[in-house]
Amino acid sequence: MMGIKWNWGTKLIIAYSGFVIFMLGMVTLCFQQHFDLVTPDYYAQELKFQSVIDGQQNSNRLEKSVLIEQNEAGVSIEFPQELSRIDSGVIKFYRPDNKIHDFEKPLTGGLRYAIASSDFVYGLYKVKFIYSAGGLNYFDEQSLFIKK
Repeated sequence: MMGIKWNWGTKLIIAYSGFVIFMLGMVTLCFQQHFDLVTPDYYAQELKFQSVIDGQQNSNRLEKSVLIEQNEAGVSIEFPQELSRIDSGVIKFYRPDNKIHDFEKPLTGGLRYAIASSDFVYGLYKVKFIYSAGGLNYFDEQSLFIKK
């Protein structure tokens, strides 16, 4: 019975074959991953980033930030009292793991908002507040973890 002769050449071929099989497996795994951009018009949004910076600076000047809490009915949002009213704006709920669960709510007038729990699924949301009040634009971003 003749066996394989385990010299350096045989070991080199086995090591190289193992590396090739590993790399093919990794490439296959990478192509099966699903990823979403934060926004479909990412580059256009990047060009407008100075307005986000200005909005963050305006938000930082406020005595309090936007308060967001989960309760039994859903999510309650309260803007700082020093703003007399919200002229216009939007609240964007971004789900990092799946864009299917992303949604927006318009802001009109008041400083308190309630969003029903049926709009959310369990998990992490990045919440962006983009609004204007008193002639100034504001931007704030917070994380919200929805519990079951």
